[in-house]
Amino acid sequence: MLGNLNTNNIIEILNGDLLQEIRGTIAQGKPHRYCSNCVQAERLGGKSERDWHNNVNLNFDYATAGTQYHYPVIIDIRWNTTCNLSCNYCMEYCSSKWASLKGIPVKSGSRPYYDQVCDFIEAHHEHIHEVALVGGEPLLLPENNRLLDVIPTDAIVTLITIGSRLEYVRHGAEWAEIQHNLGLIKNLMTTQGQWGGIHAVYNIYNATRICELRQFAEDTGTTVLWQNLFQPEYLDPFLHGPAVAAEAVAEIERFYAMGIATPAERMFFDNALSTYRAITKARPGIEQKFQQHIAEIETQYHPDKAGEFAKLWPELANV
Repeated sequence: MLGNLNTNNIIEILNGDLLQEIRGTIAQGKPHRYCSNCVQAERLGGKSERDWHNNVNLNFDYATAGTQYHYPVIIDIRWNTTCNLSCNYCMEYCSSKWASLKGIPVKSGSRPYYDQVCDFIEAHHEHIHEVALVGGEPLLLPENNRLLDVIPTDAIVTLITIGSRLEYVRHGAEWAEIQHNLGLIKNLMTTQGQWGGIHAVYNIYNATRICELRQFAEDTGTTVLWQNLFQPEYLDPFLHGPAVAAEAVAEIERFYAMGIATPAERMFFDNALSTYRAITKARPGIEQKFQQHIAEIETQYHPDKAGEFAKLWPELANV
């Protein structure tokens, strides 16, 4: 949205007209259209990337910062789409596995601008507080090697890697391996003061499985950070009408009855309850799109999962 490193260098983009416009708008205390995802996430009671940046960069004063780029405080780099999973909510432009399944040529490997970006980070490394390694699958990306070499030794490194119980949703994941990896994370948390948690995107697949997920988190000593779904829309439970809303409301009430909801979760799910109780109809065409999504998963891309959705989510299949 801000620029293309295939045609411009990183300095040109960071000081380009669009980013200066965004900074100028924020300096006036107004949200720019670029800020819509963060604004919506916070309105719905979830966490946003704005929260993350503000918590890491506590001394930043947007009113006096000016419109010129300063220094990187947070580095969030997603070098390419290399991934060994084809998750149901993902797309070919985010996953080399999906691209392969759809017969789309995959351009992988280091990009021409890789050294340029690492040089830029190294030149300003003393300002960096946190680095996020996200996608495709960061543990499969050799590009991260130099990145980890050039950041400060006291920078926090956040790694989002594979972890999901539902092998139907995250096709290619193995539950036994995930349990093993969680044991490794738990050891790091216990012996080295590190943090581990579940980054949960609230969607139609988990809207009726909150209690199961949260009990698992309690049993493994991990926390859950919830955020709302932005795409694809057919996985958004708020768009599926009153029957799905009733199932989701009942699950939230069961979760509250467990007595383990955190204040942040209360805020998130109170907003969800308010939204659900105002639903009178489904968004036109959304149910057909979701049914097509399930049909493609179970017949075209992962025929070994045929009929699994109805078995795993009978309460949704019935409505």
